[in-house]
Order: sequence, then C-alpha cells, then structure tokens
Amino acid sequence: MILPGQVRSWSCAPPAIDTLRLLRIHRYTDPSKVRPAIVAAADQAVREAAALSAPSASYVVSGIESLKNGELRLAGGVGFSCPAFDAHLAGCERLVAFVMTLGPALDAKTMSLVEDVFEPLDALFLETAGWLTIEAATRKLAAELRAEAARDGWQMSLRMGPGYEYRQPDGRPRVRWDLTQQAALFRLFDGSPLPVELMSSCAMSPKMSRSGVFGLARAA
Repeated sequence: MILPGQVRSWSCAPPAIDTLRLLRIHRYTDPSKVRPAIVAAADQAVREAAALSAPSASYVVSGIESLKNGELRLAGGVGFSCPAFDAHLAGCERLVAFVMTLGPALDAKTMSLVEDVFEPLDALFLETAGWLTIEAATRKLAAELRAEAARDGWQMSLRMGPGYEYRQPDGRPRVRWDLTQQAALFRLFDGSPLPVELMSSCAMSPKMSRSGVFGLARAA
C-alpha cells in the first residue's frame, strides 16, 4: 500500500537499450547506410551503459489539499505552481514524488571520454545511452507504482517534472514547470537519505538523474 509520508526506496537492473534507437536519435535512420565503425561505437555505448548503471529511486506520497489556477498545495505546506497542473492533475487527491539516478559511474566515464582520451563520439553515444536507460527505468518505476496504486483503488496520472514543458487545453501555448521548484520537491522527503543530491542551480547530481511527480485519483 502506498502510504502518505512514507519514503520508500526502489531499484532495478539496468533496462535493455536498443542500439538502433540510439542511432535513430542521432539521425542514423537507415542501418544499412551506417558505417560499421559507427554501429560498433553505438553497440559499445549500450554495453557500457548497462555495465555502469545502477538505477535507484526514492519516492513519497503526499495528500493534495488544493489545486486551483495552477497553484498546487500539499499537506504539510509544500506548494508548486504551473498552469498545466489543472489539466494534468485534475481530480487527483494525492501526489507521488520521486527522484531517480543511474549513479555516478556513467557520468564519470562520459567525462573521462571527453577529458582524458578525447573520444567525443563515444562520449556522446554513452550519454545518449544513459538517458535512454533512465527513461526506461522511469517507465519501469511508473508501471510498478501504477500497479500498486490500482490494487489500492487508485489510478495514476502521467508523469510531470520540474524543468519540462506541458501542453495546455484549448490550444494555449505550452508552459514550463519552473526548474527552481525542484527544491520544493526535495523538501517532500523531509531530510531522508536520497540517491540524488540537489545542487544550488536546482540541477541534480549525478547528472544521470531525474525527478518528477504522478497524481493519484480515486479509480472509477
């Protein structure tokens, strides 16, 4: 059961990443036309990302006290502001906040490829493989939370996160959830040990990290 105020830990094995997807992200759309050396570099990046990644996360549930005109207030006094909340979190009574990381090893290897041996292509591919890995790990976490919530009679919204842009209804311009509100998200964990450190810029360390929230609404 997902209980409000209880900080919980989560981890998984590094999800498998598709080399072809990595290549497509870098506009190598036709594998038959990609030089073997490029394919080999992409394969190596995928293998190294799996070896260097250790996905882990912490998450906590808070009750939603109010949501109006983009102002979200939670039990305990923490608040967030984004005009997209009204559409994306409509009907939600609780909020699940999480922070996730792959750990520092992949960051260190990427930096070494740039500064020590100057292999910029290898560094670029490894960084991309890292982001694909954390994206896949986020989906895995979301799937497990969604299943747990469903057993308790809740349905879970799509993920939102500080620093990202979101659509608004009626064709209004996209809006960004300000990255500086990352600090408020971290306060929800009430000083519990986390796998991620928040820097003064409101970016996270290690670099291969992610934060976000899911809304919980009563299942129909």
